[in-house]
Amino acid sequence: MAPRNAPVPALSLQDRLLRRADGRLLAAGSLASAGLPNGVNIRRVYADEWRRWRETRLRMLRDDADFFSTRYEDMVREPDRTWREWVAGAAEGDQKTLFAAEENGSWLGVVGGFARIDPSEVQLISMWVDPQARGRGIARDLIRALARWTKERGSTRVVLFVQEANEPAQHLYTHAGFRATGDRAPATAGRSAFKLVLAASVQELLA
Repeated sequence: MAPRNAPVPALSLQDRLLRRADGRLLAAGSLASAGLPNGVNIRRVYADEWRRWRETRLRMLRDDADFFSTRYEDMVREPDRTWREWVAGAAEGDQKTLFAAEENGSWLGVVGGFARIDPSEVQLISMWVDPQARGRGIARDLIRALARWTKERGSTRVVLFVQEANEPAQHLYTHAGFRATGDRAPATAGRSAFKLVLAASVQELLA
């Protein structure tokens, strides 16, 4: 039996990328998606859905600006190449990933993650649920999807930053299993707010 925390063997790009019957690229391991009792499907985002991700990302930064460190004014100026490359890398699923909560073809929420310098840690980013879909457990399902990806790649801990003023998000993360580490960091340039650092083990998030 392989060690519990053994690193996932590196795959070639050819091995990591598969094609569906319709020619769409998707990452190895992303063929399975989680159909949930609430009718929402949690799945990996495909490489060719970068425009959809761009639309969703800009919407969250515009509508919920106070709760994100990244500014809408900065991201809206990013060229298409930046969006394409980020989503393509996430679709490969080696160092980063992106999940969408989908219902009847519409995205109700998203979450991303990337491997930190410490190989045992993954950082949760870009968590967002459409206001009209909140209260249905979608955020918790997205967190669990990211936790499963974290476990599959051999990491054991998920870390995130949350705005100090964002009490609803803090409550959500605490309910999901995260705990404050006691660390806090200043928000991005131009903002006087602070971010709290939360962390949880994969076991706690999947319990």
